[in-house]
Amino acid sequence: MNSFLVLADPLSDMLASFQDPTFRIKGPTISSLAVMLIVAVLAIIAGTQARFHDPLKPSKGLLGLAEAFYDWLQGWTRNIMGREPGNWPGYFFCLFIYLFLAFIWSITGFPSIIDTLVLPLALSVVMFVLIQFTALRYQKFGYFHRYIEPIPLFLPVNLVTMWTPIISTSLRMFGNCIAGSVVIGLVNWALKNVSVNIFSGWAAAYLANPIFATPSGVLPQFDSPAAIWLSPLPIAVLNLYFALFSGYIQTLVFASLNGVWIGTEMPEDRVMGVTAQATRSQGK
Repeated sequence: MNSFLVLADPLSDMLASFQDPTFRIKGPTISSLAVMLIVAVLAIIAGTQARFHDPLKPSKGLLGLAEAFYDWLQGWTRNIMGREPGNWPGYFFCLFIYLFLAFIWSITGFPSIIDTLVLPLALSVVMFVLIQFTALRYQKFGYFHRYIEPIPLFLPVNLVTMWTPIISTSLRMFGNCIAGSVVIGLVNWALKNVSVNIFSGWAAAYLANPIFATPSGVLPQFDSPAAIWLSPLPIAVLNLYFALFSGYIQTLVFASLNGVWIGTEMPEDRVMGVTAQATRSQGK
């Protein structure tokens, strides 16, 4: 089997990293830190522009893009959560930007972020914490009643199923990313073999050229240049598709699941952040 079809086992790598006492920062971690640094720098620039911007004039540049995206997120959050968005567009703003940059980061040539299980798992854990926090905030002690429904006998089952959002969302995102890598590997393998078969005669004549001979007269052993004739363009298109289009779809799906599951834990007549603001306004 060709070596490029042998995929690394991210779960084994993650477990091995915990067992290894030596502190090491791997490529995906560095890439993730780089993406977070980019997001932080963009936020600082937009915040600085907003601080010195004249509110009577239209926003331009990065500040204008940020305001337009935030306005769109307010409507999107309202539709997904089924109520007024409150402060939640700020969370989805960061989630959209970071996750989309993580999907397209491999285009830069640096190690991919999203192809490792750690990132989807970490984002799913954050989502799970927000779901439970929102439920506790609004349902108080009634939150714990869900674990004994419909009868207390179902307590062990409910304690197991409560982790479903973490497992389903992390494995879904990770599986979709790995599927893209597998498709690219299979297409590259097929195009390489077709290219070699088509241009094998030319390749043999090319390699037989005396300029490739070593001082001992033995020709060097390396892959035929004909093997890459058909691969670059299709592989580049597939990389752009899985990074841009598929990345956008996966970002939208994950954010939508966040909004739906968090929204189900909120009462119909109360929204985090909005109720308190309305109360203060009435007091004035």
